[in-house]
Parts: sequence; C-alpha cells; structure tokens
Amino acid sequence: MADLKQQLDTLRRELDALPSSATASELAQLEAEARTLLAQSKNTPYEEAARDLFAELARRSAPASPEAATVRSLLRRARIRIEIAGDEDDIDEAVDILAEALEHDPDNAETLELLHQAAERSPQLNLKVTGLLDRYDLGAAPVLQAPAQPYEETPVPDNGSGTPVASATGTMSAFSGAMSDLLSDVTQAYYSGDYQRAVDLSNRILSEDPDNVQAQEYRQKAEDNLLRGVVPDHRIPFDARVAYNRANSLVRAGNYDEAERLYREARDLAARSGITSWKDVEQALLDIQDLALARELLAEGDRLLAADDWDGALQKYDGALRVVPNDPMAQDRIDLVGRVRTQFDQVAVQLNMASGSLAERAKLLQELLNTVAGLRQMMPGSERLNRLSREIEERIDNLVAQLYSQAQGAMTRVESATVLDERLRLTTDAVRALETAAALAPADDEINAMLQRARQGEADMSEARHIIERASALIAQNYENELAQARTMLAGLRAYAQDPRYRMIVADLLARHLERVEAALDQNDPATAQRWLDVTKDEPFRILGRRTEILRLEEGVRTMRRRRYALWSASGIVILVVLLAVALATRPAWGPIVNPPTNTPTLTPSSTPTATVTSTPTLTPSVTPTSTWTPTPSLTPTHTWTPTPSLTPTETYTPSVTPTASDSPVPSDTPTATYTPSQTATPEALCRVSVNRNGAYIRERPTTLSPQITVVAQGTALQVMAQDYDDGGQLWYRVKFRAGPTEYNGWIAAFLIVEIGDRECPQPPAF
Repeated sequence: MADLKQQLDTLRRELDALPSSATASELAQLEAEARTLLAQSKNTPYEEAARDLFAELARRSAPASPEAATVRSLLRRARIRIEIAGDEDDIDEAVDILAEALEHDPDNAETLELLHQAAERSPQLNLKVTGLLDRYDLGAAPVLQAPAQPYEETPVPDNGSGTPVASATGTMSAFSGAMSDLLSDVTQAYYSGDYQRAVDLSNRILSEDPDNVQAQEYRQKAEDNLLRGVVPDHRIPFDARVAYNRANSLVRAGNYDEAERLYREARDLAARSGITSWKDVEQALLDIQDLALARELLAEGDRLLAADDWDGALQKYDGALRVVPNDPMAQDRIDLVGRVRTQFDQVAVQLNMASGSLAERAKLLQELLNTVAGLRQMMPGSERLNRLSREIEERIDNLVAQLYSQAQGAMTRVESATVLDERLRLTTDAVRALETAAALAPADDEINAMLQRARQGEADMSEARHIIERASALIAQNYENELAQARTMLAGLRAYAQDPRYRMIVADLLARHLERVEAALDQNDPATAQRWLDVTKDEPFRILGRRTEILRLEEGVRTMRRRRYALWSASGIVILVVLLAVALATRPAWGPIVNPPTNTPTLTPSSTPTATVTSTPTLTPSVTPTSTWTPTPSLTPTHTWTPTPSLTPTETYTPSVTPTASDSPVPSDTPTATYTPSQTATPEALCRVSVNRNGAYIRERPTTLSPQITVVAQGTALQVMAQDYDDGGQLWYRVKFRAGPTEYNGWIAAFLIVEIGDRECPQPPAF
C-alpha cells in the first residue's frame, strides 16, 4: 500500500510540473502510468485518488477549444524559440509570438512567464516586453491561472449502509427487467458513440444496483472517451472525413498550409454536425503547427549554413528536431553539419601541423585537397571551404616548386658525379621528386618533360650497371669469345668512363689481353701477339692511355720479327750459295744445252730464202660464271724450214717471229726452234667493297684462326676475287688491294665490309 501511495504522489508531482504547452506524447506516457495505477488500486483506499488523477490527466489530454489550441501552439513555438535562441533575433521573434498569444488569452500565466524570461535577456527586449504588458494592463507580475476544478463524479444515492435505494413500487422481476433494459440502452448508447447518455444510464443503474459490474465498466469507458474527445468514425460526416484524409496526404507531401486549411475545414464540418470535440483533428492541427515550425527552423538553419554559421545552423536544426522528433530532414542536416564541421576541423589541424619529407607532405596535402573537394560537393556555396581549398592549393604550389628545385639540383649533381652508383642514386631521387610534383601538377609540361629525361637517364644508368656486372662475369670466365663479348659491351659505355668500377673492369680486361700477348710471345707466334696488341689499341682500352706494358710487348714483337727476318735472310743466302756451287759443279752437263754446237758451212754458199708466215695470235679472253677462274697457259711451237746441207755452201736465212707478220728473212748460221707464247688473260674482279670499321684484319685463309697478313683502315677499297665459307658457315671474301708499292692478297670476313660501285657481288651458293 505504501508503495502505491508513493507512486501516486510521484505521478501527481510530475503532472503538476508539466507546463500547459506539454505535448501529447508527454501526457500519453503519464496517462499510461495512471491507468496502470488505477487498475492496481481497485478495491483499495487509494482507488478514489487514482481515479481523480486519471480524470485530471484525461482533461489535460482532451482537445481544448480552437482558441485555446491556438494559444497552446503559440506558447509552444515561443518556448522553443527561447530555448534554442542563438542570438537576440530569436528572442525578439519569440516576443512577437507571445504578443500574438496575448491577443487570444491575455490572462494566461505561462504567456507572462515566457515574457518575463525574454525580458531578462537584454534591456531592449525588457523595454519591448514592458510596453507589451502596459498595453494589456498586466503590470510587471504574471497572472497565475486558476487551477482547474477536479472532476467530480455524480454521487450515487446511498441509504447510509452502502446499499442503493431500490424502488418501493416494483417487484423483483420488474426490477430485473428494468435493469436489463437499462443495460441494453447503455450498450446501445456506448457503441453508437453517445457516451454522455451511456454515462447517465450507467449512473441510473448504479444508483439502483451499485455492484453492477457492467454498468461500472460502461460508465468508466464512456467517461474516458468523453475526456479524451474520442468520436466514432460512423458519427463523423463524410465531407469532414474526406477533408481530413486529403489533409493527411498534403502533410505527407509537405504542403502544410493547405493541410492546415483542410484540417480546420474538417473540424468545422464535424462541429456543424454536432461533434464539438474531434481529437484526431485537434491533434493533427497541433502536429501540423509543429511541422510548420520545424520547417521554418530548417529554413533558417539552411540560411545560416549557407552563410557559414555552422553553430547557429546546428542550433536551428536541433530545435527543429525537438519540435518534430525523429524528423529525417532535420536529422540529415544535423548529421551533415556535424560531419562537415568535424572534417573541416581535422583538415585545418592537419594542415597546420603538416611535417615530414616533401613526399610525405605532398601525399598529405593531396589527401586533404580530396577531402575538401568532397566537402565542397556537399556544400558548394561555402566560402569557408573555398578559402581552405585555396590555402591547400597554395601550399601545393609551393611544394611543387620545392620538388622541382630539388630535382634540378639532383640532375645538376648527376652531371658532375663520377661514380655510376652515385649518379644512379641522384637520378632516382630526382625521378621520385618529379613524379610527386607531376602528381600534384599533372598539367605542367616542364615538369613532365624533365621527368621523361630523368626516367631515360635512370634506365640508361641501370642498364649500364647491368652491363658492367655482366662484363665482369664474362671476363672472369677468361675465354676468347667471352673476352671479345665483354670488350664489345664495355666499348659502348664511354659516357661512364670516369666510373672507378668501370675503369677497374676495363683494366682487368686489358690484363687478360696482355696475358694472351705474352703467351703468344712465349709460343714464338708474333702474328697472334700483334693481333692481340692491335685489339688493345681499340675501345674501351683507350680510356686507360698508353700503358708501359703495351709498349714493352710491342717492342718484344718487333724484336721477334726482326730475329725471324734475319733467320730467313741467312737461310736464303745459304740456299743460294749451295745452288750456285751445284750449278758450277754440273756445268759440263748443262753447258751444251745452254750453248748448242752450230753447223759447218760449205765452200759454195747458196742463198735460198724461204719465207715463213706466222700469224699473230689473237687474245680472246672468256669469263666463266664459276666462282673462280683459272687460266691454263699453253705452249704452241712454230715449225720452221730447216735448210739441207750440200757440198756447196749455201747461206741460210732464218726468219724471226715479230708481233706482226713479216717476209723479211733473217740469216742464221744455226737452225733454231721458235716458240710462240700464248697470252694468258688476267682474272677479272667480281665486285668492289669497302671496309666498314677501323682495324679490320686480312688473313691468309678464310678462318679466324689463320695468321693475319695486314690490318686495313676504315674506308679502304678492295677488289673481290673469290668467295668461300669457313667451317662455321661464315662467308669470307678473297680480296686484292694495293697499299703503296705492295700489293696484298688475302681473305676478309663478310661482316667487316660493305659493297661499293655499280656492280653487285654475286650471291654465293648456300653453305
């Protein structure tokens, strides 16, 4: 019991603390608690107190007159304005709303209370409120509203013992029949919506039979409906219901002014039909006024948001959400302002605290710029966001200038650096700086052009380092082919001649070549030694200059050649001496052959000249289409007339062969045989070629292993006499050329020459 009394007292205090402009949701919560307490207090001493509390709550929640509802709506709007006031304009507007409420009800205590609260904000508002109160002769103190009279139930006649007084003229059966008819009338009146008649009939039944449960239930439900203003749907006129439904549709569409007009029209139609209290319409009018106020606050918030007053806009949106709880538009705007303000503050803090390397700052600024761009899409007209975006862009421009200057400095140091790794590192740093700058300023042509040059330089240096490593591995194998390949690879890296590692590898390669020269000298092969020495004079060995080892080895080769030439000369002299001695010793044998004996003339010479006609040979050279042309010399003897000796000496004339036919006899003491030589044609050159590189070798045979005859310079013209393949399928040309008084014949590889002249070299047969 004590707990029930305590709960009733608590609920009474909460009800007294509620303002007159309390919302329906606040009253509904208290009404639910009162109904629960009323059910718990049945048949207890506190039932009457619970019934009084529930009746008062029902009166508070019941719709009032149209004028009272208007005053209540104005007071609610004014209170919200005062509570969410951001500046003096909001309070001033609240005073205007309260002035309108005074026109409807000048004696409302809550109106005076709100006016006094507004007057405390500033002297100007105090003057305005004082003038307003003087206009209505209200003085300086608010007029308190008289408390509402509690609801009193109609007393039921009692005989003093708790038993209703019964009619003295009826019998029990008549009484039961009358009760049944009354209960039937109560039921019919309740379900037809005539709640007042149902209450009156229930009171009549309870005056006769206080323990009638059905009458008590119908009376309680009818009283509740009367207090609540419940009207059955079948009692509402059709036109009023149509207007009400159309107003609901307009509310969902957002047309609140037209919806309020239709709600009032529906209320007037219902009032003309005898329905003075239609709770749904009254509550809809209150709700639509709340919606209109919420939309007004949203519009003001949007105006403040467009002016970059985010705090004021947030207050307006919060007020709209308090007027209409769970309003999606207000909630969306609150979320938007909160998100924009949070991200704006984060961007501003990160921008002011930006530190680290240029690349890190560039990445941070790019992220901040993207964040601000997203905020500007949500709020395109915000000047604060535009200023922040311009500040970030200015910092990005400064950072791009720093990155470009850093890249230029790195590229300048690259040109003065000698170590390849250092140059590659500087170029890589320049590429990274330029890539960052290009990402921040993609439309800058100068940065893009410099980035392309830096990337090309980085690729060349990386390739050069790879070539140096590969050449070092080939030199370590120490084979002739690998050394030649390494020499070719290193010859193309003249741009990195100052790199210590490059010079070290070239020196190692030169040492390998000099080892080959020394080995050839040890094997008494000056040709091979000279070939290796000639290679050491080409690229890339020129960067090392003239080395004393090369000079020493060249002198050794020359000494070996002079020694060999001296040996050959001595051997030739010895052979000549031996041949001369043999010739002198065998002179009797070959003397008659050289000087044959002549005939003895007779005493009677006779002259019988005989003319011998010898035709002049005609040279008709023919060129065969074979790869080589070999002429075959032939000896053609010419017959002559030999004179017959007689007893009479006869003088004999022997004609001699001349280039032209002649009939002149030549006297001869001895018969001689005349030989007519045939002219041998000189082989004709197949084509003419020229050497395409400096230091090409002319070898004795068509193979790289054969000794070299000489070295020819680039551009030397050669005559091709024949063609042939070596064992590896390489095409070789047998060439002939003259250098000074000396004529050279030898073989040269096809890749060392190019064709010149009008005649093309014939296509050799397949290998």
